[in-house]
Amino acid sequence: MRRTSTLTVPVGHGWHDHACWFHSGNQHWREVLVPYLGEGVARDERLLYLSDKSEDELAEDLALLPGRDELVRSGQLTLLPMAPVRGVVGGSAVATQLARVRQAAEDAVSDGYRCLRLAADSAHPVQGRDDAIRFVHSELLVDELVSRAPLLLLCGYDGRFVDRRAAAALAFVHPIRQRAAFGIESGLYADMEDPHCWRLQGELDLASREVFEIALDAVPIHGDLHLKLGDLTFIDVGGVHALASLAERIAPRRLILDDPPTTLSRIVELSRADFPAMRRVPAVC
Repeated sequence: MRRTSTLTVPVGHGWHDHACWFHSGNQHWREVLVPYLGEGVARDERLLYLSDKSEDELAEDLALLPGRDELVRSGQLTLLPMAPVRGVVGGSAVATQLARVRQAAEDAVSDGYRCLRLAADSAHPVQGRDDAIRFVHSELLVDELVSRAPLLLLCGYDGRFVDRRAAAALAFVHPIRQRAAFGIESGLYADMEDPHCWRLQGELDLASREVFEIALDAVPIHGDLHLKLGDLTFIDVGGVHALASLAERIAPRRLILDDPPTTLSRIVELSRADFPAMRRVPAVC
């Protein structure tokens, strides 16, 4: 099982952790970034800092990281001026960047480091539902990688350019998020064991309806879609209707609900008459 939690400080991370942090500009981001990477130094991890900034600007962000220059010279720290592929759907750019990060994580372990600790920051505006879907889709693709590679990742977003709805949706697909800003204990994350399977957890009700629908609209579809629901504690009828819409959208591929709560199984059965798409949704206990 992957660790899911809220946090108030950006330390205490381990393998497969995928956290988001909404900041308010360079100074606030640096106050988060330096202790996060500093923890990686103490744990003998390789460090990679990726952002759409120049190499000098990346170095300036880490001016207070002890031994920064020596870490760069030794190869333990890499500064990579490259725009994270957030908000990009399909195409070679996403596949290329994911492959590059995967290879860097494998190289880190083969070179004797415990894993790769990655930080990625972007000030790209995320405004409105369409932007939210694109960025959530990118984060879910990244989460698939983080869940299976010797890797942990801190995603920085400049909150001044992200509207509240998009920020909530982005938090929903990060297993770890800030407590002060996003305290709801629900989310959609990649499963560690089964490729292209997703875990839903927590309560899905009116308060989380919109972000849940955005996540379902954004989830990558590779074939039949499995949702593992063993950690889902509640879902209302509106949430079931969102699942019906997803089943209709991905047909003829199937939406398969693994280990659903008893109440959900009953709602699915009762909904089959009113929502034809639900007839194609197996609920596997």
